[in-house]
Amino acid sequence: MVRKVPTQNSSHLRETTPHGNALFPLMLYDVSPDPSFEERIGCHWHEEVEFLVITKGEALAHLGGEVWPVQENTICIIPSNHLHLLTCELGRRLDFFAVVFHLDFLRGMGNDIVQKKYMDTWLSGTAACHVINPVAAWERQLLECLCGIREAFGAKEYAYELFIKIRLLEALHLLVTNTAHGQHAAEQACDHRTVTVKAMMEYLRKNYANDISLVQLEKEFGLSRGHICRLFKSITNMTPFSYLNYYRINQSVDLLEHSDDEISVVATQSGFNNISYYNRTFRKYMHMTPSEFRRRCQEQE
Repeated sequence: MVRKVPTQNSSHLRETTPHGNALFPLMLYDVSPDPSFEERIGCHWHEEVEFLVITKGEALAHLGGEVWPVQENTICIIPSNHLHLLTCELGRRLDFFAVVFHLDFLRGMGNDIVQKKYMDTWLSGTAACHVINPVAAWERQLLECLCGIREAFGAKEYAYELFIKIRLLEALHLLVTNTAHGQHAAEQACDHRTVTVKAMMEYLRKNYANDISLVQLEKEFGLSRGHICRLFKSITNMTPFSYLNYYRINQSVDLLEHSDDEISVVATQSGFNNISYYNRTFRKYMHMTPSEFRRRCQEQE
């Protein structure tokens, strides 16, 4: 299968892939990403909560504007609406599993005290990201909960959905009773930075086919060029123009796959005014030329 740039969706930073269904809004993913890409999870966000556990290797987790080194058994807690990505040294193996679920799965009937005090915080995105290297008893218990969910999801024995729901509630209880409180100001600051970067990304996506400069971003967002670059990279691990090229290549992949336009036309439609620069950038992300990519698509068809 021809490989696309490793991103959650070629059109939106917000992930739109359904995780489970309305009756069971949960999905578990066992992942061994392609080691020829530094990004093992492309930068994205979603309404669902995500519990991600490293099962092999070492990486950097970029969560809510912070960067943490992660290794085997590290647990990443990613509440609703938080930007996140995972990077790893080229050529290094990295395996992990992720439990992605909507909090509707855990809610009771009506606006009860459990929902008001605990669930709404997680769904609103005001809860903080956490990275846990299990040492304390409760942390090891949390890891056991998540590994139990993984095993039950894979086996799918009778009443596995009930088992998973119980374990998720147990995991949430462990987090609520053991993670630090009083971080509201720090969370607000982080949230403000994330909102700003999301707005920048939306601007870049809407205008990707046009020429975009730092001067334009400076005028659009009222921030200095240096601050824009630092802020953007702190959240996404990319400069604004690295992200723009990343997005443009995704757009060109769709055009190469689903149109018969000349490669020079595809480059222009994707925002590249220089065909040589487009070819170099495409090779950087796809490890092949646009012509090779199109030929492989045609061979597969």
